[in-house]
Amino acid sequence: MSKKHKRANSLGAYTAVPWAIMKTPAWRAMSAEARLVWIELRGWLKKDWSNNGRMFRSCRDAADAIGINRNTVQQKYFELEHYGFLRRTREGFLGVDAYGLAAEFRFTDLLHGTHPATRDYEKWTGELFTYKPRRPARKKQKPVLSHRTPRPVPQDTGRSRKRPSVCPVPQDTVSPSNCPVRQDTISLPPPEQGREPLQGSLTARAPAQAGGAGSSPAPVAKLPWSTPIVTEVIGLTPQRATISRRTEIAP
Repeated sequence: MSKKHKRANSLGAYTAVPWAIMKTPAWRAMSAEARLVWIELRGWLKKDWSNNGRMFRSCRDAADAIGINRNTVQQKYFELEHYGFLRRTREGFLGVDAYGLAAEFRFTDLLHGTHPATRDYEKWTGELFTYKPRRPARKKQKPVLSHRTPRPVPQDTGRSRKRPSVCPVPQDTVSPSNCPVRQDTISLPPPEQGREPLQGSLTARAPAQAGGAGSSPAPVAKLPWSTPIVTEVIGLTPQRATISRRTEIAP
């Protein structure tokens, strides 16, 4: 073995980029990140090219190896397909055991099983790559108001020295506030309508005679003077209590 071959073997494994690829207009028009992704994926190719067509490298692993964002790696895979250096042989999907499987590719400059190399990068039309997401981005919802959140803020529920608590304003609560107002609380219940106050009388009227409608009442007998007695009426306020007089007839 010559000294040149011994020096090459001492460097260990390496990834070579053929000059036939580097001189193509598609390679020169491609971004530097896409070239790094191609080199990273090329490093996992076997010497006999037996795994060409089953080449895969997850976006997360490729991003950690290159030092870029994983979303950028996904875009660079599409860019490599646009310029014809890679072709997708299987889409990525979520497996039955909830373990994601990355997409698989093949290099177009190498054999793929019994199929010859296609070299799609030599057929590039000159159109520059523009990333277009497959799924449109979801429109963000705005569940809260733009000027103020509907939830109470600290200044709405804080405590002050003069007042023990501050009730939230209507725009801070979704449902109406349960804070009592002045008309909801009274000192005394309102008096019942239709109930006349009880009044006493010093005289007693005799019932009407059964003669007819024009009959006059019986004469009222005069009773001796008696001492008035104050009687408390239950259910009425002290202001509405009336004085009833009871007459005791001496034997």
